Amino acid sequence: MKQKLYIPFILVIILLISCKDENIIYLEFQNLNGNWHKNNEIEFNFESDDEVVDISLMLRTENSYPFSNIFLISSIKNDNRILVDTISYSFENDTKKWYDAQMSSIKNSKISVKRVFKIDSGLTNLKVKHAIRYLDSIRPQTKLDGILDVGLIVEKSNK
Repeated sequence: MKQKLYIPFILVIILLISCKDENIIYLEFQNLNGNWHKNNEIEFNFESDDEVVDISLMLRTENSYPFSNIFLISSIKNDNRILVDTISYSFENDTKKWYDAQMSSIKNSKISVKRVFKIDSGLTNLKVKHAIRYLDSIRPQTKLDGILDVGLIVEKSNK
């Protein structure tokens, strides 16, 4: 059953690669196999020139994801600068996009991390971890079910 779910994902990735967009600087996904442990900080590294970019996370969830929102803690390191931010994202406000796999139980969401962000040439490092919890708890969930993949897309900004 799970193999059937990966076929549309692989086809979308092949389509994205074959339709090379000149605005995309970096695109990578990391598979989480259906759950994201709170100690599993996902890390992306990419080289870039001096540019103004939009940085977004791509999140693939399935029906077993128990929440209508997610809280993420991101850290961007570029040329001796470190920017740490907490991102709050509601899946209920997400409008349907062409990349939404509505025929299956998988939902793809594009979560903006930084828009119109000036990066310097060299290595840029982005780390992200989840910080979601139930309302009556002060501790984050140890294991967040329903998360299939987390991806990073860095695009040249249009502004």
